[in-house]
Amino acid sequence: MLLLRTVGLYGLLIFILWGCAVDKRPDQYTSAIAVSGSISAHASHLSQYKDLQKALKYRNLSVTDAGQILPINQSVCNAALFYRVTQASFPQYVGKHQDLLSGFYIDVARVDHRWLVVDTDNDFSAVSNQQDLTEVAASLMPKMMRQDTIVIRPEPGLDSSSLTDLVQTAKSLFLGHRLQFVVAKHQLALVNNLAVEPLSTTPSQSYGFIAATNQTSDARKRMLMTMDSFDVADPTAIVVDSQPLIACMQANKHAILSPTQNVTAAPLKVDAVLLASVLPTNADFNRLSEQQQLLSQGQYLSINNQQLSYRVGNKPLSNRCSLLKKGDENYQYCIDRQQDGDTVITTKKYIMKKQK
Repeated sequence: MLLLRTVGLYGLLIFILWGCAVDKRPDQYTSAIAVSGSISAHASHLSQYKDLQKALKYRNLSVTDAGQILPINQSVCNAALFYRVTQASFPQYVGKHQDLLSGFYIDVARVDHRWLVVDTDNDFSAVSNQQDLTEVAASLMPKMMRQDTIVIRPEPGLDSSSLTDLVQTAKSLFLGHRLQFVVAKHQLALVNNLAVEPLSTTPSQSYGFIAATNQTSDARKRMLMTMDSFDVADPTAIVVDSQPLIACMQANKHAILSPTQNVTAAPLKVDAVLLASVLPTNADFNRLSEQQQLLSQGQYLSINNQQLSYRVGNKPLSNRCSLLKKGDENYQYCIDRQQDGDTVITTKKYIMKKQK
């Protein structure tokens, strides 16, 4: 009986091993899901930008169909990005902005009993380009994403009745979208009671707030901030229209990754792909035609419109020990450690004997 059981177990084991040895893989595989390369929604798929797009990706950048260089996504800016609406026409990338924008920001004024979108400064002291809010909303809504937030800043001095009317109008125009209103301190409770989110025009620990004009003048941008219990303000969102990349770079100096190549001498031929790979992290990537000529002369343009020298010194040193003088007490130690790093790793066995 025991012999039969043993033979049976051995037979079962052989059967299992035989089954495992059979190659059951099909000749061809079919993907369970469609997989595409990781490219931003706002990035161009045009063949003319294929090589440039690949080079820009390694720098946290992308190029649109219109040739504009933008952040690869808003996370590299360390803050959300909002597009500042001033009229009913929008950049080409709006509508494919889910990787770039969190929503839209609108300044609104009341003129002759109408709500108008205006292009203005933070204090509404200078107003231009007035356009009916209803018309702007009609143009914007088809391009919006479900998750987009609308931030509206009414002109200062509105009474409670007018502000209530604006909130109700915005609710009907931007149905289904999260709404935030930037209002004075005494109107925060009113806006909150109207079932939209209030933001303050002055620094506050209880509410997010818009920064003062002198903090947000660059790149036509606004900054939405929060303040912690230690009265330290941090940006939560950047509002910008014409220069999103510059605003992003100003908010996070590490937004652009380091060059993937180094130029050791002025190249004879400079194209956009080379520029995308070698320009310093503070360069203006939306002026590549100018950068092309400058780099041939060993220079480049920064985001602050400064013409700077392209220094080969930015290249990492292959021998950092050369920074130390031979008389320095750490010089010989550095050389020894460098030699340790250059030692070839081997798997051979060695016999070590203790010295007497």
